[in-house]
Amino acid sequence: MSASPKSNLGLAIIFVAIFVISPLEVIAAKNPIMRVLIGNENKARFRADNLEYIFVKGLSSNHSRIKSIDLIYRDSNVKYSINNNLNKWFELPNDFNIIIKNSDKRGIWFKNRRYAGELRISLNDKKLNIINHLKLEKYLKSVVGSEMPKEFPLAALQAQAIAARTYALKLLDKKKLFDVHSTQASQVYLGLESETAKINRAVRSTSSLALFYKNELIDAVFHSSSGGRTENSGQVWKYQLPYLKSVIDYDQNSTKYKWTNKFTSAEMEKIFSDIGGVNSIQIIDKSNTGRVLKIRLHGTNGNKIISGKELRERLQLLSTKFEVDLNFNPINLDNKIVEDFTPQLLPSIPANYFLLVEGYGAGHGVGMSQWGAKSMAERGSSFREILKHYYTGVQIKTY
Repeated sequence: MSASPKSNLGLAIIFVAIFVISPLEVIAAKNPIMRVLIGNENKARFRADNLEYIFVKGLSSNHSRIKSIDLIYRDSNVKYSINNNLNKWFELPNDFNIIIKNSDKRGIWFKNRRYAGELRISLNDKKLNIINHLKLEKYLKSVVGSEMPKEFPLAALQAQAIAARTYALKLLDKKKLFDVHSTQASQVYLGLESETAKINRAVRSTSSLALFYKNELIDAVFHSSSGGRTENSGQVWKYQLPYLKSVIDYDQNSTKYKWTNKFTSAEMEKIFSDIGGVNSIQIIDKSNTGRVLKIRLHGTNGNKIISGKELRERLQLLSTKFEVDLNFNPINLDNKIVEDFTPQLLPSIPANYFLLVEGYGAGHGVGMSQWGAKSMAERGSSFREILKHYYTGVQIKTY
């Protein structure tokens, strides 16, 4: 039996609806929820912007029209206060799980930043864990603006967006409580303030693109500036990955391409109190790109060998690509690596001596150099050319 004209119209509407909705569902599937740890506190305050309200799930149903909420963990108890009424506190069970969200595009205030999505608060290891749940693409708009200057060329921002997306996808659902930190421990994420129209364009124009090596997501690490040449991953971390090989960098215009730090004898004595300060210092091993791997320190109370990474952390240096010199240097080894060197008794060094550290670049030096990406973009390179230069043999495709 043939269908009536009215029935045909109904089928047509159903067909059009399926055709229109299905691609949106596919896009939604390509935009997973990220869980970002933005706080680990003893106390926390959340509020709406201006006259708006926040919706808080997990409290007594008696509370309504909430503009702000304060939480505090003290004496093994968690208490909360509503709308700045700090004279009236309510107790929460230790297994509480609070969810804060609103419909305001300006987000939710926590500390001095605003966050999109929703904030979930629970007690973990005697701290208030604040985890921001939001869609990946919204998360990336903040990360790109937090990790790279917004004035950089579009192609560099696009490369950063793809690297950051890949990095995030690689960590998705790997941890029970959250996926990534909001700090340099993962990727810097500073909330809504980091978004700009140009950054949003960089993220939108690269939507769903990620970096793969042999059909597997890569570890898309990046850094500020390498000082002329990026580093092999095996020189910095445990494994040498085939796509994280040393390549020439174009970061000569970086504000951190070359830097200098000075440390007084008093500062060195405080930093290296275990050996009584530093009377002599000797680099004994470097990588092929000039990054310090091992360094020997001689103090009045003994000697020790540490890694370049440890010296960087102790002195808070920008990178491990550096040279060191004391204003008094009685030992001349012609820059040779001497593992069995036995220091001679050194003359006393004046109390006002200083250690001079001259270095290059900022960060671990592995993967994409952000300042190098800027320079390549300014020379006309596309985001694809930038990424394939810094990540050897990768494919750029939808995930």
